[in-house]
Amino acid sequence: MHIYTVSELTREIKNLIETSFPPIWIEGEVTDLRAARSQHLYFSIKDDRAILSCIMFRQDQDITTSIIKNGMMIKLYGDINLYEKGGRYSLIARKILPIGKGDLYIRFEELKKRLEREGLFDKARKRPLPQFPEKIGIISSIHGAAIRDIVKVIRRRMRWVEIVIRDTKVQGVGAKEDITEAIREMNEWGLCDMIIITRGGGSIEDLWPFNEEVVARAIYESRLPVLSAIGHEIDYTVTDFVSDARAATPSVAGEIAVRDSEELSFNLNKIERDLYNIVAVKIDNTKGRLSSIEKSYGLSRPLNIVYERRQWVDDTGRRFDIIFKNLVFDRKNRFLTLSKSLVREGRYCLETMSQRLRLMENRLSDLSPDSVLKRGYSICLKLPQQKIVSDSAHLSCDDRVRIKFSKGSTEARVVS
Repeated sequence: MHIYTVSELTREIKNLIETSFPPIWIEGEVTDLRAARSQHLYFSIKDDRAILSCIMFRQDQDITTSIIKNGMMIKLYGDINLYEKGGRYSLIARKILPIGKGDLYIRFEELKKRLEREGLFDKARKRPLPQFPEKIGIISSIHGAAIRDIVKVIRRRMRWVEIVIRDTKVQGVGAKEDITEAIREMNEWGLCDMIIITRGGGSIEDLWPFNEEVVARAIYESRLPVLSAIGHEIDYTVTDFVSDARAATPSVAGEIAVRDSEELSFNLNKIERDLYNIVAVKIDNTKGRLSSIEKSYGLSRPLNIVYERRQWVDDTGRRFDIIFKNLVFDRKNRFLTLSKSLVREGRYCLETMSQRLRLMENRLSDLSPDSVLKRGYSICLKLPQQKIVSDSAHLSCDDRVRIKFSKGSTEARVVS
């Protein structure tokens, strides 16, 4: 009797299955859709009795692949394959054709549209998340990977933030009621700055509690800002739309919720250095000005300035004495006359002033309205207000106007 090894038996089954089924068409509802880092697409299709794992490699994907969503009914063309290492069979998809939407997807779309019409998704009502929360409430299962990812990120970025975890059912029977109650408890307690609702990825059935109306309305009524982090980046739930903010993954939620303390410390140190440099430059400039003032002539020899001012007063007094000595009283004509030198100086000043006045007179004349009119321009005034018209838009047909020329004026009526 031949005794098979596990590898031999698996290989025999693989050959049997893969040779017995040529490339086939199969239809079902998409579930557990996820993309790998390699951009290969992993998902399952199901009906009411069974589920089949599928994979579509990157090179076989086309634009149709980009519109596939969880809950959508599709047709697949591909080969049956048995993965020896895992001992499970799957379908290697070569072509995808969407044929409709599953029941859960239809329910999701209907609820989403109804809540949107009621205003639960309005951006105007969404609140900003606190920039520096001191206490964060997390609603999730304490046994899931999502809670570990969030706590790890928050502790790494800002270790002194207090985390309060409300252990909650996140799938299955009673999950929607437990999530709703957890949101209300966090609000009644009132000591948290914000709430994070999270769980890991899964099929549309696994994530369905977060598509329930009671959960959406509990988030809408929450007094605390709510950050949603449900599933993977491609997963969307009603919770994501009604929450104040959405994170693509639980780890991203931790990055959104708190700032990076190392980055903050770096920025604060940079600001401190910049302020120090600015103040140091100001101080150096002020010192230089003080030093310059200190060395100035006024502070180093203040008495000399006083002496100079005294000399200026004396010089001015002497000039006045000279002017008065040149004044001659003419008894015959009964008026004061100046010496010839002062007369010449006064005449020169008068001529200079006269030239300046004539120059100013010519400039004013060039700018006067009369000079402008003499060059062929005219002034249009709207009647009866006598208001100057500077824009044709201010006139309408049949308006009366007066046109003033350099010589005379006339009245006219607007025809176009």
